[in-house]
Amino acid sequence: MRAHLILPIAISLGLLACSRTPAPPAPDPAAVAKADAEAKANKQLALYEQMRNGGSADIAVNLGDEIVKSYPNTSAAAQVQKTLGEVRDKAKRETESKRLSRLWAYNSVPEAGGIQYSAAIASKESLPGNARIRLVLRQHPKWGQSVYLLLDNATFDCSKGCATLPVAFDDAPAQRMKATIPPTGEPALFIDDDKGFIAKMEKAQKVSIDVNIFKVGAKTEVFEVGGYDASKMPNKPKK
Repeated sequence: MRAHLILPIAISLGLLACSRTPAPPAPDPAAVAKADAEAKANKQLALYEQMRNGGSADIAVNLGDEIVKSYPNTSAAAQVQKTLGEVRDKAKRETESKRLSRLWAYNSVPEAGGIQYSAAIASKESLPGNARIRLVLRQHPKWGQSVYLLLDNATFDCSKGCATLPVAFDDAPAQRMKATIPPTGEPALFIDDDKGFIAKMEKAQKVSIDVNIFKVGAKTEVFEVGGYDASKMPNKPKK
């Protein structure tokens, strides 16, 4: 009889004890939000570092800006801010390098005795009347290497002399370089010292050349040559 009474009492006491166990505290919404932000930011940080170290600086800048903007108080944002300025500068340099490279046009055509290679770049500013002036480097299997200025829709005015041209590399003082007008009548001016010109041009970001153009007058033409790719001109003359 007592055994039958003890069992229900024990069960009742156990249930009472369970009912008195305190419920776990509700998670702090702020802590949950912070942990979620940290997790998302860390995923973006991993991609940022991958792009930064993989040579895609422009993509890395966009990712870094997004991390700093969207997750400003995270450890990932603090980590990004240590390198973002450097990456931004690198992206600007890469963008400028690509822009300069696209200014050049390269061509190779079969000629008797081999291949003619050429590289041409238009001046920074156009001339009146849709005239364009281009700086051309040419390697011809018969005539060898040449450097010349070529005009479209205009002609050079040599009434005051074209025997020498003032040429400046970057911000150095201009030097006078001997020039030749082709006897065949093309609207071109050949720079006689092609080797010297190219050697200096390959180290420069810009070349400024003073010319006189018929019905236009004296002009200083600037060529942004910093993106020149010498590998596209493989037949350099022997020294």
